[in-house]
Amino acid sequence: MTDERVALGHAILALHDPHRGHEVAFNRFYERDHMYAAAFAPFTLAAQRWVATRALKDLRYPADGPFGQPVDRGSYLAMYWIQAGHLEDQQHWVSEFNQVLTAHGRTFDARDVQTATTYDYVGGAFADPDGVPPEQALEHRYPGLVWTWVERDPATPLDALRAWLLDEHLPAAFAGTPVAMTLAFTPLPKADWWPKAAPEVPGVGDRLILVHFLETGAQECWAECFAGLGKTIDDSGRARTLMVAPFVPTVPGTDRYTDELW
Repeated sequence: MTDERVALGHAILALHDPHRGHEVAFNRFYERDHMYAAAFAPFTLAAQRWVATRALKDLRYPADGPFGQPVDRGSYLAMYWIQAGHLEDQQHWVSEFNQVLTAHGRTFDARDVQTATTYDYVGGAFADPDGVPPEQALEHRYPGLVWTWVERDPATPLDALRAWLLDEHLPAAFAGTPVAMTLAFTPLPKADWWPKAAPEVPGVGDRLILVHFLETGAQECWAECFAGLGKTIDDSGRARTLMVAPFVPTVPGTDRYTDELW
């Protein structure tokens, strides 16, 4: 028994593209096996997959994204929440079990990895302070999500940027809108055991990833909430926007959206 309470402390965020012609196979591989076997380890609190259709990719900006050109690279987003203080425990289990998966051929090579690494959770902004807690954001099945990547100006400490975004700018910008919460993460270096397919992690200590959970689809509030978000962040002089990208949740057990990626 322990008095340790459930608390979001870390995350795995992974963005992939299946190779053309392998969309259905990749979707089934990831959601029916890999999502559970490769990362749903002890101290993993929750997991969810999201997808960017062609129509959603067309909304992404700026043109030069954090993963190189074109900015529309990356169709499937997987996110895993990890218990505070137990990232090392979770990763130890994952690293060992991934060797088992590889030995049994439970991998999928017909895909490209834009990013896949671990992150620390550094706080959130909430429309309702007594609403859905961050630990249950993935379980709540919000109908829309927007991923915003920002990189601090050298003159602005990362914690100061985090405080400005979460305590000042975003609560005011999103007041009265469908944005239910924004959770902020900062990347950690790629561990030595991670597969070679996972890219190295730039921006450690300099970047924040803002995960906006929406009460509507992203397209329904894009003009109101996100079309100008990057400019306001850039104009602040505190950071530059690297990506603003909308997603819709996948429908587990189906191949929905696999024919809408390109």
